Amino acid sequence: MLPDWYKSGEIPLVGVLINPLSGGNQRGLDAIRQVIGDCPRVLHYDAQTPREIMEALTHFARQGVNLLAVNGGDGTVQAVLTHLFNHNPFQSMPLLAVLQSGTTSMTARDVGFPGSRVKSLQKLFRWTVKGEGHPRIIRRPVLRVRAPGHPARCGMFFGTAAIYQGIQYFHSKINSRGLRGEVGPGLTILRFLWAAIRQHSNFIPAVPITVTLDKKPPRQFDSFVVLISTLERLFLGLYPYWGRETGPLHYTALRVRPHNLFRALPSILRGRDGRHVTAANGFFSHNVDEVKLNLDSGFTLDGQLYTPETGVEPTVVSNGGTASFLRIL
Repeated sequence: MLPDWYKSGEIPLVGVLINPLSGGNQRGLDAIRQVIGDCPRVLHYDAQTPREIMEALTHFARQGVNLLAVNGGDGTVQAVLTHLFNHNPFQSMPLLAVLQSGTTSMTARDVGFPGSRVKSLQKLFRWTVKGEGHPRIIRRPVLRVRAPGHPARCGMFFGTAAIYQGIQYFHSKINSRGLRGEVGPGLTILRFLWAAIRQHSNFIPAVPITVTLDKKPPRQFDSFVVLISTLERLFLGLYPYWGRETGPLHYTALRVRPHNLFRALPSILRGRDGRHVTAANGFFSHNVDEVKLNLDSGFTLDGQLYTPETGVEPTVVSNGGTASFLRIL
């Protein structure tokens, strides 16, 4: 559903938040600033740290911004969502336009503007000023993650066990080679899946975990992968969910050394269950409202790495609210 200001014919006030340090913004910011300067009713603000992002959003809210464009990576989007949902700086939640400006940009590829940042901004401004293009509003739940020793944070993708280890491996072994986009994460997941199929436990150490889904009894197991997300498309177009419940959060987990992993992989990566994709074989997927995880491992939220202060208290992932994202077709 389009916002009331669009239905009334009002030209929105657009705020563009720019993170100059995001992977995709290392080059080409002059062109971005030129496009912004050529368009009326646009404010922009450079912000790198969570505090600066908070200041930017507070400034936009005071100026009456009702369409917020995020020119930054997944971590920048996470910081924006955290401030929007934890502190409510806007009287009405702004419509979000996420540009593909990070190293991986998983959020933008699913709910934002894939492709060139310059062309995406031009497309966005043509729509706001002239009504050109076909807008699509994508409404998605947002994760709220409360980990011991950390403030609550909001985002779109949570992962632990091999996902956490994989991001560490990506930054130390692959990202330093200059790979951008989905190639680097794709190579990382292939490396970890190959190690899992070959059962190289020295490469992927088991992560003991206790998981409680909603009000069900807790489940203890040695985990290979645990992920929770509200994104419908992960990198490389993966959709590793096959739960049949109606909850807003997709939860998927693989036990360490699951049975028939090689045969089950095609179904898992496309989100289909089958005779090999069963709990008895070590594959779990559900749609839930809340997940509690007692873990001694770190975790990632939208590519940023965190470590709970203790594994005795649970890290809680729940539904933090709903955000509206704009995509122009």
